[in-house]
Amino acid sequence: MTDRIARASCAAAALLVAASLFPAGVSAQTPDPQTPQAAVEHFLDELGNRNLDALPALFAPKATMAIARLRDGQWSYTTQTFEAWLAGLKAQTPGTRFREPLTNVVVHEADGQLAVVSADFTVVIDGQVRSHGVDFFTLVKDAGAWKIVNGSYTSKTGAPR
Repeated sequence: MTDRIARASCAAAALLVAASLFPAGVSAQTPDPQTPQAAVEHFLDELGNRNLDALPALFAPKATMAIARLRDGQWSYTTQTFEAWLAGLKAQTPGTRFREPLTNVVVHEADGQLAVVSADFTVVIDGQVRSHGVDFFTLVKDAGAWKIVNGSYTSKTGAPR
């Protein structure tokens, strides 16, 4: 009898811990698709798959892009509107498909309306890391969806050291 009570107590404690970690409707296996991080990862998936016509819906009006590149030991930077950045991508023919996995993701969210997502990334083409850097995205909540206001990133050739 004591063993049965001990097992029941352990099971009850485990349920209480699980309930506190995962509120009703949220599971450990299903990340919330309405998070700033999910919005950024969705953008990177569409970009990597060259679904360029899907990108404007993921950005807020008047969005911008900023890139700091290290090439041949020299840093340079560009800033442009999202539209100009996208036009440059569309001019690349043929466009190369890639994956851009994120690590060390940090999300700062304010009042459920403004967020900053930063992460380390690598660009992987045909199984090879071609470049790496750090992404910074600023997002706003617009009609219930996270939209990118600014995307900024560093870019260095090769794999990280």
